[in-house]
Amino acid sequence: MLNVQAADYKKPEFTLELTITGVGVDIRLNDMPIEYEMFSGHSTMTYEVNSSIIAGTNELKIISFPFFGMTREEGQTSGYHEEAEVKAALYVHEQGRDDNKTLLSQIHLRPGLPLDKVAGESAVIEGLEDVVLDDKAQLLSFPGLIINKQIIAIRKSLPVQDDYPRWAWQDGQLIEDTQENYDSLLAAYRDIYDAYENNDREKLLELHAPRSAEYAIANYLDGGVTAGHELLNTGRRLDDAESKLSEFRTRNIKLDIHGDRRMARIIDGAQYHPFVFLHKTMNIVHTLKFGFYKNKAGEWVMIR
Repeated sequence: MLNVQAADYKKPEFTLELTITGVGVDIRLNDMPIEYEMFSGHSTMTYEVNSSIIAGTNELKIISFPFFGMTREEGQTSGYHEEAEVKAALYVHEQGRDDNKTLLSQIHLRPGLPLDKVAGESAVIEGLEDVVLDDKAQLLSFPGLIINKQIIAIRKSLPVQDDYPRWAWQDGQLIEDTQENYDSLLAAYRDIYDAYENNDREKLLELHAPRSAEYAIANYLDGGVTAGHELLNTGRRLDDAESKLSEFRTRNIKLDIHGDRRMARIIDGAQYHPFVFLHKTMNIVHTLKFGFYKNKAGEWVMIR
């Protein structure tokens, strides 16, 4: 099957299965952030990624780097552990089933090996080119944090049906890394923060509406924006007595442009946004993730 047609699946569901061992990673689908891990360990996870899929060919990317210690004093390890490993596999299947899934793209990365062998265990997929590796690209960096080594692995997917939804951000403006864009996007974050601080549920529903509408489409939900809000639990932190809104932070953060320069966010080196929620009893950080595009009128719109 060299093309996943609409007739093959009534409600195609796309999932990204990940296994990460002993390595830091930034995993992206069409340059949309999916998973970010800085620390050593072993984890397996599966993400539903319908909202990150586009019609036609999709691109799976892994940025791997030597992991960081759990404390600032430990810093980053000097090189990859010989057992460092990342597996990422993109599948499509009928919604609610996984017995008829098709592999669209896959990368098996072992960054501790010589470069010519790093992706040598990736699956051979009919009609799909091999993994492309790059260890010379500009290193990831954040205020107060520079990742000193990285390997980027990219692989295209088998094409997805042409009638898959087209997302608003795909038609957004190209975003430049400028002070003006940073300042105006930070102001958009501040609007969200103020809505939470003022317990303004109506404002939160308004700000999240474009995002909720697209998530409803991506997940085949009846009910449009309202169904999307229910899926995303918009504003639920207002009802959680154990959640405390942090202060609004502007130190050690930067404008991060992604989605092939049509999406942006403001994050720090741990990929926290300018504000988080703290669990009062358990002292756990709850992060909220926001992705914005710039519409034709030059307005920032939360869309992911």
